[in-house]
Amino acid sequence: MTQPRITIVTPSFNQAEYLEQTLRSVLDQGYENLEYIVVDGGSTDGSRAIIEKYADRLSWWCSEKDGGQTHAINKGFDHATGDIMGYLNSDDLLMPGSLHRVARAMRRQRVQAVCGWRVLIDGAGQPAGLYAYPQPTAQVLVHRAVLPQETVFWRRAVWERVGRFDESFRFTMDLDYWLRMLEHGIVPRLIRRFIGAFRMHEAQKSQAMQDVGHTERVRVFERYLGEGAYAESNRAGVPFLWRRKLHVYRKLIQKGWIKAPAVPGAVPGAVPGACDHAVSRV
Repeated sequence: MTQPRITIVTPSFNQAEYLEQTLRSVLDQGYENLEYIVVDGGSTDGSRAIIEKYADRLSWWCSEKDGGQTHAINKGFDHATGDIMGYLNSDDLLMPGSLHRVARAMRRQRVQAVCGWRVLIDGAGQPAGLYAYPQPTAQVLVHRAVLPQETVFWRRAVWERVGRFDESFRFTMDLDYWLRMLEHGIVPRLIRRFIGAFRMHEAQKSQAMQDVGHTERVRVFERYLGEGAYAESNRAGVPFLWRRKLHVYRKLIQKGWIKAPAVPGAVPGAVPGACDHAVSRV
């Protein structure tokens, strides 16, 4: 069976410390029909040299000033020809075998988008936590940011219907996009496997970034829930049964019954526990 063409865009700016591991996590998937695009914003930390090292394995790349992360993502997708699309930030990773799992899950034409489980890693790339969750529903998505961005993939037809990422968002462009998908009746189908790894490191912890991210998140949800209706501490909108299932998944992780595959480049032997701060709490 012919593999569908998968396009992945990686936006990057001054992430040389993590960039090569990110590139390798995609290029070493062993997925033949891959279109990998890297959009660097004119980094000055050696990122360009890393990209050039892998240039012969990339479908398109650039290193030039841009309008920020969201603009870089759109810029990359302007060059995309894939049947399936997704993006991976330059400090995150794809878990081994993920692209084959995505392709298999989307063999059915009615599946318009997919999502998966997340591994949380630290700055050194060591596993620090796991986030597994039940199949999301429209009611869940409209109240909480539960989808791990690096695990979400969608068909080109979805991109053509929903449009580009909203460049007025600096941090929650992904959340906005999932809810715009929802307006078209699209809820990603869950792949019950660890598809991506999200890296947490010092550069992400500034209070200013957290404040902007919170403001944007409120802005996105209030578009659907009404002004003043969204609050971080309010769980009422998420169905109790879904929250109960999420609790069960966390218990299964804690007991070691749900395990992640080895993180690319990590020291063997680390056993991460349940993670509840890689996404908004539900």
